[in-house]
Amino acid sequence: MKIQPTRRHLLAAAPATAALALSASGAHAQTGNASGPTPAGWNDGLAHPIPYTPPPGAGKERGLVLGGGGAYLVSWMMGYFHALKQNGVDLATADIVVGTSAGSIAGAVLTGGRLWRLTAELDVFADFPKLFAALVPALQANESQIRARRMAIEARDANPATIRAIGRAAMAARNPDDAKGYETVVGRLIGNDPWPSPKLHTTANDCYTGERLVVSQSAGVPITAACAASSSLPGSMGPTWLKDRLCMDGGICQTSTHGDVVAGVRRALFISLTDGGPQAVEQGLRTSGMPNTLQQETRDLEAGGTKTMLVVVGLLPGVEKVDSLMDPKWIAPLLKYGHERGLADVAKVKAFWN
Repeated sequence: MKIQPTRRHLLAAAPATAALALSASGAHAQTGNASGPTPAGWNDGLAHPIPYTPPPGAGKERGLVLGGGGAYLVSWMMGYFHALKQNGVDLATADIVVGTSAGSIAGAVLTGGRLWRLTAELDVFADFPKLFAALVPALQANESQIRARRMAIEARDANPATIRAIGRAAMAARNPDDAKGYETVVGRLIGNDPWPSPKLHTTANDCYTGERLVVSQSAGVPITAACAASSSLPGSMGPTWLKDRLCMDGGICQTSTHGDVVAGVRRALFISLTDGGPQAVEQGLRTSGMPNTLQQETRDLEAGGTKTMLVVVGLLPGVEKVDSLMDPKWIAPLLKYGHERGLADVAKVKAFWN
């Protein structure tokens, strides 16, 4: 089910055969090699091709897919989760979660129970913006940052060579927070606790090889590093080390959701900033110009028998374009908008989730 501010319609979905469907469709480039050495000559367990095989969600009941979208989207998700939780829908009961960029941070906060601790101790609408603002980099960009951002937004394909070129620009960008500095900042928000739950998976891309990486508790990577790498937007923050790999944002490839990671679940809830259409770049809702395979992901899950619901956030009502997804001005209004959408969606999400 796709839920938008002005339009709603149903999608039915599923994953067991998703791996085959994705391969046949050609929608996802094969990046990474789960069974053999990588182009760097390593087999550290982080690189996983698209589609992810064997399907991690096989036999599980609920999957949660949280896409990327900067301060804009993570603020919306915090408001949305809070509204649902207040009304009997706890998305933390998911059996498998994949978070990308903003979604990795939201997923860590959710699965670690930190959202509820925060809302018990703080006024989420007054104090959370101050806490999250620490993640937002300086908006005044230098030439090396502009170059990296431009390469990502002007990319028109998701070939490994294109991703590697953006990765080189990301490594060469002089960002306010370097690899270690950004990880420290992320820790202030999600907490420096151990990995919050074995159900959580985060995504990133290797700057050097262009491979898609999927990180879970078994990888032995700190949650702060995993979330920092997943949200290391080229020309803004990071890149961040995952083991011996310098990594950038999980959305700098053909997908900002990585729905194949939950393949096999009986039902999957997607939360995405956009519907996957090309207008997202013009609206300022996507930081990469690569084709977005979101719709193909949901179709492939459907082909495998998974029932899916797609919640599309879109533009804040009254806004025609977002100048920067990382601008702190979006934090308070998107918390409020997310909460309002959550209240409006409670009945439908409850029927699907519970």
